[in-house]
Amino acid sequence: MKKQRSFFLCLILGVALGIVSKYLDTFTAYDGDWLMNIPSYLGDLFTRLGIWILIATTIAAYSKTQINSALNTFIFFTGMLISYYLYSAYLFGVFSTSDIIYWSILALVSPFLAVIVWNAKNNTSLSWILPALPIAFMLTLSLGFGFFYIALNHIEELIMSVILCFIFYQSRKQLIVIMFVSFGLSFIIKQISPFHF
Repeated sequence: MKKQRSFFLCLILGVALGIVSKYLDTFTAYDGDWLMNIPSYLGDLFTRLGIWILIATTIAAYSKTQINSALNTFIFFTGMLISYYLYSAYLFGVFSTSDIIYWSILALVSPFLAVIVWNAKNNTSLSWILPALPIAFMLTLSLGFGFFYIALNHIEELIMSVILCFIFYQSRKQLIVIMFVSFGLSFIIKQISPFHF
């Protein structure tokens, strides 16, 4: 019963965030009115990958079992995709096929990534290395790396990296190890990835 409730809550959360994120896409920024710019700012934030990584990581890390983490994350992304693109079709009568393919691939891969995240949070020995993977990817989204410089691209994703550190925190020593590995991995990802985030 508890498993079914967690699946249902993840589905509802995915559907709700899919609709909200598409609705926020309809706002444009206004000059001089910061209050009216909040929906536009949130719309921009929800079009980036970082917030979805944070939400999915939280779902996976705090699920009861590895299987639950895989199913919860997949159900979340499925609900989000269906509601987002149905709402897009309702609003505009059209949606991007390439975007659907991209996010569908992410949804299909998410159960495997969720199992990694669950072990990073719940397996004592693996918690010394696996948390570096999502943190490194988030750092890749937030920072620009070169051989002689580091530049801040998105402060929001940097804050999300800190939140991920709290999610995976076990001890001060473990956190230091994770941070060193995360920065090294994110630098490598930036240098070899064919995708530019």
